[in-house]
Amino acid sequence: MKSLRNKLIYTLLIIFLSLNCAYADNFSQAEKLLRKAQTTSNQEEGYEYIHKARILYEEEYEKNPINTKALLGLSKVNQLLQDRAEAKLYVLKAYNMNPADPKLQRAMGDFFYSFQEYSTAIEYYKLALASGLLRDFDTNLQSAKCYEKLGDLKNAELYYQICFHLNAKSKEVMNKLNEYTSAKHPDHSQELEEAKYKYLFKDKKIPQEQQIEEEASDIIENINSFY
Repeated sequence: MKSLRNKLIYTLLIIFLSLNCAYADNFSQAEKLLRKAQTTSNQEEGYEYIHKARILYEEEYEKNPINTKALLGLSKVNQLLQDRAEAKLYVLKAYNMNPADPKLQRAMGDFFYSFQEYSTAIEYYKLALASGLLRDFDTNLQSAKCYEKLGDLKNAELYYQICFHLNAKSKEVMNKLNEYTSAKHPDHSQELEEAKYKYLFKDKKIPQEQQIEEEASDIIENINSFY
């Protein structure tokens, strides 16, 4: 009897682990496909990757319509296809389940960024930063890019500096900082510039941390709905 019970437990455990592996595999495959879609130079190939990713996300969505990973995945698929209505439908459904979640706030910022609505995107990025992603490299990088798109080069440089503090090995960030410095000081030395940033951030504190938190506090009260 005990042996039969152990076999049953073992069988159920195998089934549970198999389902979890399939669940994780669908998402990891879909994410890889979307990365390929964004890096390929072949448009037809890109659409094929997006279509395959959509199928995988839809499988998970059908299993659980309130799965945030599936919802955000489907939103991302439609962002890449530039279908604003469908992308909005999925991202908003995920966001409304927990508006205080910084990852969902970040997803809202990504939605607006993908449709060139940079002023609204930056509000959600600031909200995400203040809600728990203050030291998240990608959210700070997106903030820098938003300000750059808006022509606010002072704030763009500020966020690139924060990104450098978080990941001094990022070539993209260092190139941007050198670009801004070159515009102001054509004879500057890249080596000296890198040393300067490392010295400025050696205390391991995020620059303008209080400013970011205060701005986010205002956003929480005034952020515009896009229903």
